[in-house]
Amino acid sequence: MNYIDKLVFKSTHVSILAIFRIIFGMFMTYQMIYYYEIDYTFQFIYGPEVLFPYPGLEFLKPFSLGLLKAIHAGLLLSAILITVGFLYRYAMVFFFLGFSYFSFIDKTLYNNHIYLIALIALVMIFINADYKYSLRSKFSKKALPKFVPAWQQNILIFLISIVYFFGGIAKLSPNWLDSNLISYTIDQAQSSLLTNLFSKETLITLIKYGGLLFDLSIAFILLNKRTRLFGVILVVIFSYTNNSILFNDIGIFPFFMICATILFFESAKVGNYIDNIFSSASAKKTTGSATQNETPKFKTLTLACLFIFVTFQLLFPLRHIFMTSNPEWTGVAQRFSWRMKMQSRNVTQFKMFLTDRKTAKTYGLDGTSFVTKNQFMHMVEDPYTFVHLAKYISDKLYVERGLVDPIIKAELMVEFNGMPTQYMLDSSIDLTKVDESHFADNAWIPDFNGY
Repeated sequence: MNYIDKLVFKSTHVSILAIFRIIFGMFMTYQMIYYYEIDYTFQFIYGPEVLFPYPGLEFLKPFSLGLLKAIHAGLLLSAILITVGFLYRYAMVFFFLGFSYFSFIDKTLYNNHIYLIALIALVMIFINADYKYSLRSKFSKKALPKFVPAWQQNILIFLISIVYFFGGIAKLSPNWLDSNLISYTIDQAQSSLLTNLFSKETLITLIKYGGLLFDLSIAFILLNKRTRLFGVILVVIFSYTNNSILFNDIGIFPFFMICATILFFESAKVGNYIDNIFSSASAKKTTGSATQNETPKFKTLTLACLFIFVTFQLLFPLRHIFMTSNPEWTGVAQRFSWRMKMQSRNVTQFKMFLTDRKTAKTYGLDGTSFVTKNQFMHMVEDPYTFVHLAKYISDKLYVERGLVDPIIKAELMVEFNGMPTQYMLDSSIDLTKVDESHFADNAWIPDFNGY
């Protein structure tokens, strides 16, 4: 209990939290500008004919285009306010709610770094990251505290660490160790730098086992003072390899994770170093404030909330153990589990068929005409999205043509992780009758026979 009390309530200098607030705000400002460039509100929320909701989040619906653009503008403004530390708490609440709405309205938009951003935004609502290097600290009439409870920095360290660690846990599965995923990834790489340095067989071994060891160990390397700088170098090399050589679709994630390593350093030393360089008025004002040992407020409530949050984050990514033998293949428990870059699917055949129950006549359906290119690309990662699409088409045909309860089937064949082509859906099953719950029987998803 003494260790937990120290881990949670020991006074910690606020400098690194303030620096991280600036880093987070700047990255989010960039992200919102990028969303403007790709017309995110229309292309991914308002424009698609059908969205694919998460179970339990079916209530999330697209607002009018004007309101969506207003939310987008608010997200950009809130990111700027977070960066400069003005109206920080209000900006953080708005950013969390708006960003979560934009991200979780359609599960084909999911990726792990978006989920991480949402989690960080949530916890930062409760963190005093505007006590330093902020407009608040500059213009406050009274000196702000220079120390905060240790949990405020440690909870962010925890979130960064579980991304790596559970990524390593995922790599212990056959989808990483026994498939042709790494070979396929190398063939699709955006740069030939690595293949010029190593033979393909050597490169496969380095990526397969090097990636596994890196993910499982990097958080512990960063937490150890003696190996911390070495850990930062490893993060830079790992992130550069992912972003500039292997993949071209991971956006700001590698750069953000590099910058986030600052959380593992000692806050007082970093703060004093920066203050000595800039000697800013706001820094002087902040560092001359409040005593180090303040009695924590709401101690029991804080402990309870942290325990619930941390326990959930440790257990939820492991739910696949009780639900499926292959999360990537079935799509069950694959999201929100930090299973990053664990699958590739190349569609070799996709056909949908509609049968009128009254006439028994069968017609071909162009399933891709109902969804966007981006949606279809991510639909093939989750068989359940095709069930939702079939039900949407059935409802639409009833409204527009009076067609009652048609039978809709699909033939979908894919190359999964570079393995031989096989069916992803049972082509004999009426998808409109399939239960979309991940807890229901999923015999309509053929077993993967690649290993």
